[in-house]
Amino acid sequence: MKNIITLFSFILIITSCDVVEGPYLIDDGGITPVDTSSNTYVKKVLIEDFTGHTCPNCPAAARELEAIHDVYGTQIIGMALHVSTGFASPWTGAGKFEYDFRTKWGTDWDNFFDISNSGLPRGMVNRIGYPNEHKLGKNEWLAAVITELEKGIDFGIRIASDISGGNGTITINTELLNDVNGDYKLVVCLTESNIINWQKDGQTENEFYEHNHALRTVLLDESLSTSSSYTAGNKFERVITVSLSSLEQYNIDYSENTAINGSGNAGGWVAENMSVVAYIYNTITKEIVQVEEAHLTN
Repeated sequence: MKNIITLFSFILIITSCDVVEGPYLIDDGGITPVDTSSNTYVKKVLIEDFTGHTCPNCPAAARELEAIHDVYGTQIIGMALHVSTGFASPWTGAGKFEYDFRTKWGTDWDNFFDISNSGLPRGMVNRIGYPNEHKLGKNEWLAAVITELEKGIDFGIRIASDISGGNGTITINTELLNDVNGDYKLVVCLTESNIINWQKDGQTENEFYEHNHALRTVLLDESLSTSSSYTAGNKFERVITVSLSSLEQYNIDYSENTAINGSGNAGGWVAENMSVVAYIYNTITKEIVQVEEAHLTN
């Protein structure tokens, strides 16, 4: 049976912020969600939502991501990257929009993929289409997701997290499901949800907006193997030592000392609201070929 997503949003005309159109209907193409509760590896898709807390049309993109997730469940993994010196810069002494969600990695990826220069909100779906067709408006996400879900998988990822009191280890196990040639990297990130803070939402300034999937840090970004030839059955393990307080302080220092118009107001992390996101991408095409997510503290 075909699932249909209906999203209603305001039509807003804001300088440098994409106009959000609606209502609209998108046909899911007949793709049936897969049961991900078993131990079988299934195809999963990363939606990177480039956003900012003073971008009035960005919440509509966040709602689009959640609507797609509602259809496909844990096959869809979201990551919100607060970028740009306009919509993501903290306000100083204003009593609102004072938090700095930006990270070094979000800034680096925004610069590399040239996202915010095209206007926010904007996103990538498994980074497909690089270098010319990867910058997608939210209305294009679902079609890209359907295309990705139809693909087979060559890599399986398992995440095990042993974190207590903000310290511990995260173990990433990768298994080759088919013979593959190419250069691939493994990236491991931490995201946080349920962050209550200011957000412009249309014409409203919402003090109690719930920010989800916000990128907090990148723990690992390295080659999966020294070889470019992979054989089915190959397995790789990475064990990452984690100190949340040190990682949090790094973000605070980045905001205070490096980020343009930074404030240093970038702390307050809550481990129980955090997730580990691990993905593998092709270093030539930049396409993410598999992604996995797990809660940090359970």
